[in-house]
Amino acid sequence: MSSLDRHLKVCLAAWAPFQAGAEVAAERLAVGLHEAGHDVLVVLGTDGETLRRMRAAGLQCECVPMSMTDKWHWWRYADSRRQLTAILRSEQPDIVHSNDLPTSQMVGQAAGRLRIPRVCHHRFPFGATAIDWLNKFGAERHVFVSAALKNEMCAHSARLATAPCQVVHDGLPLIVAPDAAARRAARIQLDLPSDKTLVLFAGQIIERKGVADLLRAWQQLPQPVRDRAELLIVGDDLQNSGAYRLEMQELAAQLNSPAKFFGFQSNVGQWLTAADVAVVPSHVEPLGNATLEAMAHALPLVGSDVGGIPEVIVHGETGLLVSPRDPEMLAVALERLLNSPEERRRLGEAGRLRCEMHFSIDAHVDKMVEQYRLAMATVQSPALA
Repeated sequence: MSSLDRHLKVCLAAWAPFQAGAEVAAERLAVGLHEAGHDVLVVLGTDGETLRRMRAAGLQCECVPMSMTDKWHWWRYADSRRQLTAILRSEQPDIVHSNDLPTSQMVGQAAGRLRIPRVCHHRFPFGATAIDWLNKFGAERHVFVSAALKNEMCAHSARLATAPCQVVHDGLPLIVAPDAAARRAARIQLDLPSDKTLVLFAGQIIERKGVADLLRAWQQLPQPVRDRAELLIVGDDLQNSGAYRLEMQELAAQLNSPAKFFGFQSNVGQWLTAADVAVVPSHVEPLGNATLEAMAHALPLVGSDVGGIPEVIVHGETGLLVSPRDPEMLAVALERLLNSPEERRRLGEAGRLRCEMHFSIDAHVDKMVEQYRLAMATVQSPALA
């Protein structure tokens, strides 16, 4: 059977030192590939939340401690490469898909030595030196989550710019769009007020996500507007045991900017169902899962005009774009939506439609399989020999 017709065996590799947007995207892709009939082997470098979720989804998983090519700890890399090589030789996948650039270095040599085609997914910007070092083993194809990220990284690396590259926006499973009854039920379950307009930030609480700007913007809202609304902040600083979240809670108290912090929540979809407005005030955002998830829940969005966010939010049509690091402009946009239920409804419905048309997991899987087949066309893998 031609490789263009048959289902594939995909090895999806991820370092996954903690559970964040990149890991969520990997899980969605792995499940989507599996449901489309492809065989999926997930190889993770960390025994943690991502591994637990992947196994709970019924995926075949292996856990191998992954290591960079650090000359001071070369034996760690050599041992990791040996274990990865053994798994790949035994499983003989058609393609090895690294979920991010650091993972690509960790697994790239093992796959390359076995002549297994490789796809490297780029999810976060790096500088020129880091790009070329992390990309030292290369890949047959490079996939970027947004055109903004592709342009930025290729401008930094001539080697990357001349490699086969493609933009593939992330996708997500589309739930039934919540109606008024579902939103009321979610508020009751989460013990949230039924008589206020709820503004939700959901994501990592780290500096580049712009939470401090959001708190300062909330402080600038007219008091009558604030009295009718409530700011909900869901998420945590998982890399640093909550340190930056605690800093933001202190900042909110200093600013007298009332916000409710709920920490990490596994049921983010329920919070999105309960909310009226979602806000993504990032300083750096290659694409943004939080943006896509809010659109899938038919929420109007206020997002920073940075990175891949403008490739998702259409200003004035599905949400409002504001300059990053500009609390005053953010406050104006929030006030506009808080004062207009009709505009919130219009933007939310248009965002949901855009999500259905461009960001479904089915469309994402189809586009990724196309990239796999293009990579396979350049290398005869062991599975095809």
